Amino acid sequence: MAKTVQPSQADIDRLTTLLIHGHLTDIYALQKVNVGAANLTKLSLRDILLITEIGLEPNVTSSKLSRMFRISSPLLSTRITALMRLELVQQSEDLTDRRVHNLTLLPKGTEIFDAWYARLQELAKQILTVFPRENVDNLESNIDFLLNTINGYLKDI
Repeated sequence: MAKTVQPSQADIDRLTTLLIHGHLTDIYALQKVNVGAANLTKLSLRDILLITEIGLEPNVTSSKLSRMFRISSPLLSTRITALMRLELVQQSEDLTDRRVHNLTLLPKGTEIFDAWYARLQELAKQILTVFPRENVDNLESNIDFLLNTINGYLKDI
């Protein structure tokens, strides 16, 4: 039986960020999640993670989200439009470059962000109680190594 430990808040925050940026969306992209927000149809986990990233980084651009989540621009545009129709996200032109569109959460989107971020923090806390920080560090290092190796290989093709 694994030894349980009490994780620090810093470790919980770090693993929460890893879960968001670690592309859970790639694994569960088609899964529908009931976030408990009133009058909303179920959202895909990808949509929820987009909302979460916009909540973490207000005024993030669509191009940055596309790179971060490895989503094509047309697919991301479709998802952002759907989130705008649900009044979760708003898009505004950048004041210095009208070609750039910044994304921010609307109140219903903020409600989802707050609820989902709390759930991810709880998940991170549960993981860290049985999976020590050193193991998380090693896992992150191994994933970075694999991604860098794959990216280097793909550049040569």
